[in-house]
Amino acid sequence: MLYQRRMRLPHVEDPTLNGVPLERMMFSLAADGITIDATKPTTSMQDMPGRDGQLDLTLTDPTEAAYMGNRAITLTLYAIGGEDDILAAKTRLAALAGTIVTLSWRSLPGEYRGRMSLGAWADKWAGPRQIATLVTVSIDAHPYLIGRGRSIALKTGANTITVKGNRPCWPTWTLTPASGAKTISIKDAHGHTLAIAGTTAITGRISIDADPDHRELRVNGNLMAPTLESDYFPLLPGPNTPTLTGCTGTLTYRPLTLI
Repeated sequence: MLYQRRMRLPHVEDPTLNGVPLERMMFSLAADGITIDATKPTTSMQDMPGRDGQLDLTLTDPTEAAYMGNRAITLTLYAIGGEDDILAAKTRLAALAGTIVTLSWRSLPGEYRGRMSLGAWADKWAGPRQIATLVTVSIDAHPYLIGRGRSIALKTGANTITVKGNRPCWPTWTLTPASGAKTISIKDAHGHTLAIAGTTAITGRISIDADPDHRELRVNGNLMAPTLESDYFPLLPGPNTPTLTGCTGTLTYRPLTLI
């Protein structure tokens, strides 16, 4: 008896907006496809009398790289079909205009994220019937691809972890105090410390979001401040050694990748 093995074709994922494939939104990429403009470092130079060249006053991240500006992403899309189908596709896409969307496809190590705007509709007609429409979608995007969230369990003392991506990223810490601990701290290998100190034993769940856009520290849901010497430090790409004192916990982060 003969058995035939079916060859499986490679699966190619369609570009997605907010996790929804374009084809499910009744759109396809036109010949111009997707254009991702360059992102430029934000630099600051100052002329100084008595010295050659300029003084570099650029603010840099912990890897000594200048911070990047946003990048423009353009999608040229078309939809074909009957007038009702095209109207439904237009309505669904236009609902995203002005909102922050995510864009991803294939094997990218993350997703682009930014605010979307919609260009003019170019309708195509065959006699009295509409048969297609074209439109340009623009996204004012964050410069880096934002990867999927990763969680790592941490013990008291030194922990060795490897952070994905190629740019510093901002972690979220979820900590459980040790019994009777009045001081809880997290240290990295570069001299940064994030600490909480109390006059009595600290109890309950501690959550710390280090992201500058919505930075906060809560104990049992209540906002608190870290010690004055504390830093909300990022994770560097590659090996990291966070050291926990007075607690155990979980580290969560989303890797950032510049391509």
